[in-house]
Amino acid sequence: MAETISAEIERGIPGRKRRDATLRRRQVISNVLANLVDLRMTPGRQPGARLAVATAKKKPTRYDRADYPQRILADTLLAMEEVGAIHRHDYTFKRHLTTVEPTADFQRAIMLSPSSLADIGRGVGAETIWLAARSGERPRHGQPMTKVLVSYRDTSDSCRYRAEVETINAYLRAADITFDGRPQVPVSLRRGFTLRSPHETPEFNLGGRLFGGFWMNISSRERYRLGLRGEPVADLDYSAMFARLAYLRAGQVPPNTDPYEIPGLEAHRTGAKVAMLSLLSRSSDMKQLTPELRAALPEGWTAKHLREAAARFHPRIAQLFGTDVGIDLMFAESQLLVRLLLELAAADIPALPMHDGLMVPVTETERVAHMMRNASVKAFGVSIPVKEKEIWWPNTITGH
Repeated sequence: MAETISAEIERGIPGRKRRDATLRRRQVISNVLANLVDLRMTPGRQPGARLAVATAKKKPTRYDRADYPQRILADTLLAMEEVGAIHRHDYTFKRHLTTVEPTADFQRAIMLSPSSLADIGRGVGAETIWLAARSGERPRHGQPMTKVLVSYRDTSDSCRYRAEVETINAYLRAADITFDGRPQVPVSLRRGFTLRSPHETPEFNLGGRLFGGFWMNISSRERYRLGLRGEPVADLDYSAMFARLAYLRAGQVPPNTDPYEIPGLEAHRTGAKVAMLSLLSRSSDMKQLTPELRAALPEGWTAKHLREAAARFHPRIAQLFGTDVGIDLMFAESQLLVRLLLELAAADIPALPMHDGLMVPVTETERVAHMMRNASVKAFGVSIPVKEKEIWWPNTITGH
């Protein structure tokens, strides 16, 4: 497809064409097409999603590939639209990047092509350690504050974390990850760290969760379609990790009972979980419920009701509510998970990370659960419970 579109574009360029310029345009076309195929065929992608493309001619940052011909990107996209391969949606100042989507004809060509996601490769040198600062702009109600990428200078921490992520990526690329038995695009995980303000000195001790795995966007009812080394997956999860880490942060021993069994929310565990995350992640008292949180709580609950119920149930950590400690807890969680993934790689056990859990080959369930509990003892001095979440199967088949 790239050859056909490239040839058509070159025919439309008048005069003699330099070979190096043609090769650069071909590189951009191949890259855009690969990303569009990924966008349309990778499991978990939203129907109708568009590819966001930064076309502004700016000085490259560490998040841009040094060998990528960025300065011709905008013109090449225009040429691709003119030959009927894509639709462009123009950049909107301070709101949206340029986005592109395949035309109906090109999308049909994608779906009818004998090629698969396994035919898509990854360019070398992509940045795996991302640092973003909160912009300080007041977000819309219920929305997180916007962030801006920080083009930092490397530190011993960033270099160490990058080496760790590259080790994990290399291992997972060889792990035979499938969906419905079909190989997927090579894994390219990254860690996303946060600064509370753009004015802070760049550090890598807040946030730090892993992102970029296609399985992270798959609903729980689709996980039965995942495979690792030819096996179905088991879904292992640290039980109430975030709340337990809050107790450790406060110098307290985590409770043996479920931290999300807040009185009145026994039948709304998801609401209790989201509530605890919100209370620990905000920088002031909760005054209003977000739409997501309101929908997860019993009818009639208010922010005040929720705040008081949580404080009564968790008096030993109530002082952490509204102190923005959440991104500190995420860092502790991410450090544990990265170390665990490295241990699993050394033990030749592939594992797909899910923030506070892992999906592993079903035959490795007990072994990995044991390693997870041991990892929490090494990291925090206490064993955090690990539970196996039931994998939903169609036709009422459950478990494995």
